[in-house]
Amino acid sequence: MNQESTELDKTLLEKFAAGGTVEFENYLPRCRSGMRTWELKIRNADGSRRIVVIRDSGLNVTGTEVHVHSFTNRAERNEEICRLYGECHLSQVFLANLFNISQPAVSVIIKSCRQGN
Repeated sequence: MNQESTELDKTLLEKFAAGGTVEFENYLPRCRSGMRTWELKIRNADGSRRIVVIRDSGLNVTGTEVHVHSFTNRAERNEEICRLYGECHLSQVFLANLFNISQPAVSVIIKSCRQGN
């Protein structure tokens, strides 16, 4: 039986984590782009966090760091969630973990953003 491995190669993980510790990893066998994708929440040595999205197209593996805009209130946080979902194609499960809310709450936020536009 041919079972697909969901684990990211250790060498690639070390390359993209760049000395940080992976706090959360979300594997998507087929994201919206159709590629295998890993969404990583990484804690740096100084305590800051960053997001790295790794995509496997079959020909190559690429990693992209996603920048999160700062926010000071709930409305700005919700706008940032909508931006990360719409522009950066992060999954609802990953966004829920990142912002310490439930996935259904992320779904409601995204739905309200779509209705507002």
